[in-house]
Amino acid sequence: MIRRFQRHHIVGHLIMLLTFTGLVITGFPQMFPAAGWAHGVVLLFGGVSRMRFVHHLLGTIMAIQLVYHFLELLWFQWIRKYPWTMIPTLQDVKDFRQQIFYNFGLVSHEPQYDRYSWPEKLEYLSLVWGTFLMVATGLIMLFPIRFAEFFPGQFILAAKAAHGGEATLAALAILTWHSYFVHWKHFNTSMFTGGLSREQYIEEHPKEFARLWGGDTPEPAEINTKKFAAFVAIAVVVVLACVAFVVWLRAVPTVLPTIRPS
Repeated sequence: MIRRFQRHHIVGHLIMLLTFTGLVITGFPQMFPAAGWAHGVVLLFGGVSRMRFVHHLLGTIMAIQLVYHFLELLWFQWIRKYPWTMIPTLQDVKDFRQQIFYNFGLVSHEPQYDRYSWPEKLEYLSLVWGTFLMVATGLIMLFPIRFAEFFPGQFILAAKAAHGGEATLAALAILTWHSYFVHWKHFNTSMFTGGLSREQYIEEHPKEFARLWGGDTPEPAEINTKKFAAFVAIAVVVVLACVAFVVWLRAVPTVLPTIRPS
């Protein structure tokens, strides 16, 4: 087995897996309340209020993970100077073209991928963008009165539509795209075990395997004291800004009080 992912990668993936699954289970019954299966799911949670509480809790965890990932990228790319292996390049466009040609039998072999293939990069970018969109629209739906102070009412309805649409798209992408490339085409458990067999590494990531076999491994840069201090300051500012934003949102009620007719 060749080490592919570190422990923090495995833990982060597990947290995302659990929160995403929980959000789907608690979110879709709210999108389709008239369905019989939705009523059954609500009963399993003991009522709509409890199910919404779980949904909001899991959404909070996902939001925290998004902020953490931003700081993690800043640390590994700015401080430690690791290569940006998840950003698409011109080579990915060429690999996509060759993959299409291979699927139609126009070329004899598939693209030779490096650490990440173009499907993995697209899925990663979709995850980051989708998470940001879900967190943003979720906050708008959770605090509609606060956001209505700055935006028209149609904006709240648009956020609701975007939230449900992105949730449906994400769920279908996991069931089709992710399931095919990770569990069907090549059964890959490296995100749970951290390692990948030599044979599978050669098949799926031959370019990276050639570098590793030749001893060419990326070495992190030495920690610069000034950059480290700047990173800590940025991290503190980001965390405090997020806390202040939540306090500002919670300063108004989430719903309007019911006014009894006189």
